[in-house]
Amino acid sequence: MVKKKSPIKIYVDPYGNTLNIWWGNPKDSVLSEEAEKSWDVICLDKNNKAIGLEKIGFFPQELDPIKYLKEKAHYLLEAKQRLTA
Repeated sequence: MVKKKSPIKIYVDPYGNTLNIWWGNPKDSVLSEEAEKSWDVICLDKNNKAIGLEKIGFFPQELDPIKYLKEKAHYLLEAKQRLTA
């Protein structure tokens, strides 16, 4: 009998500047540990089996989307005010 594999899920969080990769169910994660050099956090299930990875600081500083949005926030506020006026 062939065991059905879960699809890999990839999430990019621009606010937290993280990349999350899950090959298991994220709801099954019960423990996160500091990992080797290439990844920052490894997520484990109740059987201590790795089911996901989290890379913190995914975006380089010059491509950080939140930094860019903060710099351009006044333009976004002006546009919102024009739409609601």
